[in-house]
Amino acid sequence: MRKLTRLTCERSFMRTQPLGAHSFMVHIAFFETLLLLLLGAVILSLMARHIDVPPAIVLLLGGAALGLVGPVMTVAIEPDDIMVVLIPPLLMSSAFYTAWRDFRRELLPIMSLAAGAVVFTTAAVACAAHVLFSALPWGACIALGAIVSPPDAVAAKALLHRLPIPERLVTVLEGESLINDASGLLIYRFAVLSTMAGTFSADSALVAFPITVIVGVVVGAVFGAASVFVFKWLDDAKLAIVLTFLIAWASYIVGERAHGSGVLSVVTCGLIVGMCQHRAFDAAIRVKATATWDVIVFVLESLVFILIGLSMQGVVARITGTNSLPAVWALSIEWKIVVAVFVAVVGSRFLWALGAMALPAHIIGRSKGQRTTIDFKEATIVGWAGMRGVVSLAAALALPESFPQRDLLVFTTFVVIFTTVILQGLTLRPLTRLLRLRADTPPVPYLSQLDARAFTFGASIAELEKIDLAECGGNQDLVVRLISEYEARVDLNQHAHSGDVEHVQRRFSRLNLGLRAVLAGRRALVELHEQRRIKDTVLRRIEAELDLEELRLRRLLDR
Repeated sequence: MRKLTRLTCERSFMRTQPLGAHSFMVHIAFFETLLLLLLGAVILSLMARHIDVPPAIVLLLGGAALGLVGPVMTVAIEPDDIMVVLIPPLLMSSAFYTAWRDFRRELLPIMSLAAGAVVFTTAAVACAAHVLFSALPWGACIALGAIVSPPDAVAAKALLHRLPIPERLVTVLEGESLINDASGLLIYRFAVLSTMAGTFSADSALVAFPITVIVGVVVGAVFGAASVFVFKWLDDAKLAIVLTFLIAWASYIVGERAHGSGVLSVVTCGLIVGMCQHRAFDAAIRVKATATWDVIVFVLESLVFILIGLSMQGVVARITGTNSLPAVWALSIEWKIVVAVFVAVVGSRFLWALGAMALPAHIIGRSKGQRTTIDFKEATIVGWAGMRGVVSLAAALALPESFPQRDLLVFTTFVVIFTTVILQGLTLRPLTRLLRLRADTPPVPYLSQLDARAFTFGASIAELEKIDLAECGGNQDLVVRLISEYEARVDLNQHAHSGDVEHVQRRFSRLNLGLRAVLAGRRALVELHEQRRIKDTVLRRIEAELDLEELRLRRLLDR
C-alpha cells in the first residue's frame, strides 16, 4: 500500500533483461509515461480553453479515453500515494488563498454542509444501496455512502472560479470541500472496520470523531505558526518556496501519524500561513512563490484528473473481465445501484441545501427583518455543485480486497465521480444564467479595488511629502516628480468608476502607453545584449524589473 504509484508499460524485451536492468527499464518507462501524461495535460488544457469548457472535464474524459482504448498501458494507483503525494499540496494551495474573514463569516453554512450534509448523504446512499441489493451488508452500504458523500476540493477549485456567482457561495463551497473529508473519511473508517470485524460501536465512533478533528487542527496550527516564524527571518526565496511544499506534506503526514485528520491538519496550516503571508513574506518570495505554485498546482490537478480517468481501465477489467467498454453496458444490477446511488447523492444534497440551510435562514431572516444568508436560488447552486473527485477515488480503491462487493463499490464510485464532474461541471454555468445569479458587489464597509489602490498611493504621497528636501542632496525635483506620478495614479483610480468616460479613457490610455513603453524598453534591452554592450547579469536584473512592471500594468488593465 505504501509503494510508489506505478504506471507500467508492458514491453516484451524487458523480460530478457537481468533483474537490475529490468528495474531500471521499468523506472524509465514510468518516467516516459509521466512525460506523456504531462504533454497530454497541456494539449487537453489547450483544447478546453479553445472550446470554453472547464479543463477538469476535458482531462477526465481524456484520461478515460486513453485508459479504455489503450491496451498497452496498465495503470495501478496506490490510494495512499494519491492521498500523500498529490492531495496535501492541492489542499495547501486552496487553504492558502482562502479569505479567512469570509471563511469565518460563512462558517455556519460551511459546517452545515461539511458535517450535516455528509452524514445525511451517507444515510441516503446507504439506504438506496441496501434496498436494491439487500445482500450487501449495512456496513458496506454505509462505507459506500461515506465514500461518495464529501465533494472534492480539487474539483471545486477547478470549476467554481469560472462561474459568475456571488463570492460568498464560492467561499461556502470551497470551505466545505476543504474540511468535509474529515467527517466522510471517519465514517468510512468505522464502516470498513465494523464490516470486516462484524461489529460496530457507535460510542467509539462518537468519541473518536472530536479527537480526530482536534488533533488534526492542533497539528496544523503548530506547523502553521512555526512556519510563519521561520518565514519572517528567511530571506531566501528559493528556500522559502521549498519550505511551503515541505510543510504541506509534513503537516498531513504528522496529522495522520498522530491519529488525527491529515486533511484538517494541512488545511489549518494553509489557512494560518495564508493569513500571515502578507507580513511574513517579502515581495520576492510572494512573486516567485505564486508563479511556482501556479505551475505545480496545474501539474498536480492535471495528473489527478487524468489518473482518475486512466484508472477506469482497471475497474472495467475487474468487474467485466475485459477492457472492452461495451461490456460495461451489459451489467444490469450494477447500473441499477449506480443510478440509485447517483440520485441519492444529488437528491440528498438538494434536500439538505434547501431544507436545512435555505429554509431556516429564510425563516430567521424574515423574523428579524433581515436579508437571508442564503436564499433558495443560491441553495439550488449549492445543491448542484457537489463534484466528487480524488478523495472518493482513493477511499474506494483503499477498500480491502476481501471487502463485500468491493468491485461493485469501486465501479459505482467511479461512475459517480464521472457524472458529477462532467454533468454538473457542464451545467453549472447554464444553471447560474437560468437563475440569473451574478457575482455580487462588495458590501458597503469594503473599499473597491480601485479605491484601495488610490488609498495606498495616497499613503505613498504622504510619506514622500514628509521627506526633508535637504536629504535629497540637491535633487529635490526627484521627490516632486514622484509625488506628481503618485497623484496621477490616485486621480486615475478615484475616477475610474465615477461614470466619467473621459477619466476612464484617460486611465486606460495611460496604462496602455505604459505597457507600450515597457515592451519597447525590453526590446531595446535585448538589442543591447545581442550587441554585447551589457552583461548577462545586467540583462536579467533589468528584465526582471521590466517583467514586474509589465505584470502590474497588465493586472490593472485586466482588472
